[in-house]
Amino acid sequence: MSAGAYGDGPPWAAGGPGAHLAVPFEAAEGLLAEVLFDFRGIPRRDFRQGVLETMGRSPSSKLFHLDVKEADTAREHVREILRGIRCARDPRAVLRSLAEALRDHDPYDGALPWLQLVVLALTADTGLPAGLLLRVIALLRTLDPALAPRRLRLHVPQDAPGRNLIDEGTTLPEALARLLDQFGGPDAGYALSFLDGLARDQELLLQHPRLAELGALVGSVPLARPAPRPEAPGRLIVQIRLEPETAEHIEASRYHLRASCYRQPLAGGPLERLHDLAATDSLALEDLVAAGSARLAGWQTLLSELGRSKRSPVRIEFLLPRELLGHSAELWSPTPDRHRIGIGLLHPVVVRYLDRYINPWLQTEAWYERWEHLFADTLDCEAADRIGWPPLHPERVADLPGWLGGRPTVACLGLDTPYDELDPRVRAAVLDAVEVDGVPAMLWRRAPGAPTDVVDALRRDRPRSLAHLPEAVHRHRKLTRAAPTQDGVTLFWDDPNCMDPDQDAGFPGMV
Repeated sequence: MSAGAYGDGPPWAAGGPGAHLAVPFEAAEGLLAEVLFDFRGIPRRDFRQGVLETMGRSPSSKLFHLDVKEADTAREHVREILRGIRCARDPRAVLRSLAEALRDHDPYDGALPWLQLVVLALTADTGLPAGLLLRVIALLRTLDPALAPRRLRLHVPQDAPGRNLIDEGTTLPEALARLLDQFGGPDAGYALSFLDGLARDQELLLQHPRLAELGALVGSVPLARPAPRPEAPGRLIVQIRLEPETAEHIEASRYHLRASCYRQPLAGGPLERLHDLAATDSLALEDLVAAGSARLAGWQTLLSELGRSKRSPVRIEFLLPRELLGHSAELWSPTPDRHRIGIGLLHPVVVRYLDRYINPWLQTEAWYERWEHLFADTLDCEAADRIGWPPLHPERVADLPGWLGGRPTVACLGLDTPYDELDPRVRAAVLDAVEVDGVPAMLWRRAPGAPTDVVDALRRDRPRSLAHLPEAVHRHRKLTRAAPTQDGVTLFWDDPNCMDPDQDAGFPGMV
């Protein structure tokens, strides 16, 4: 190779512009070569020549292509390109021009973000030792399959500059580069916090044992991480979703368990997804409570979020298909020690109608309007008196639409018969009231009899609206847990503002 405009040897020996890159760049040549070999076009001579010619037009590497020796194989040619960069007067500038040229020729190649991250490590002061950062990058590239963007975002510090740019389409190298490439000087704290989170994620460690090495690497860096952010007021929402795997009429029904946890402002508003429970094999109907509880007990990220929530409110929501609306969700016991402490005794538990959650046709204006009435303050009566008790006799089932039509402000129905024990005609009419008339809340016992004790308890608390029903039912469960006649109460609570529109495609393992 001719010396050309780049001189006879690396100038860092004489204290030139690239002096601080001497060891890191040489150590990075192997990694750079591996990343370059991952580009789809690199095996083609015309692609390599096009990239070199683009570099030769750049002011940072003018005529660089004339100084790179031709080679018979792509591997040898890439090595010659890297030798040319190492011998350049300003290797940092030439390396950047290589990344820019590859971006111009193939902007969507998956290898490009990794190359840009290596270039950042070699050409910028990120606040981390370049050698250590290169080792981190080399390790992260071995993770297969790639980490899901939603999982990455979970570990991005909340107050990290540019966090809003790390979205559902951001890959691991892009996320790390954005955290390292900060305005106002090098600050590796946010990137270290991000890497720490990945290394401590127990579910990720099961998939990628090498993340333990990542923890050792970043743990050796004596740099301050961002202080934990003060917990913002909000409610932790845990949504447990049971989807039928088999047709409703099949006797041995099976269900897929999906789950996500969210943070939501106390006043309502958009959900922030925190984590998804990894999907596993389906569960038989008779195993839902026992096996489902065990899966929740092993959800380490949820346990961490519960610990972080401390005294913040928590609500557990079961998204159930129509044939499971009567399921005793409050009997689940997700405590790691497997003590039979029903989930309904620990936090408010409600059930929801899965079909309406996933079907936009059922998300009607009537649903939103009745939900607003649920939260309306009562001025002329007790909040408990606003629970509607519709006619549920089979011979009067045709009266229910008219009954609801004349009561547009009724948002909660009280049933004096367990949902599963309703006459099939009445159950169909109640479901029709949910779908067509938009009823967002219902209350029933699991044994025959109106839930008057819950209503009486609500009346004693004298809330200003029915918005406090989940907490009222929760208190009732705790106070009556030792009663021999305690049959349990179910609260149907279909919150239109507590929905994740991306949930249908958001679970790992879904096809």
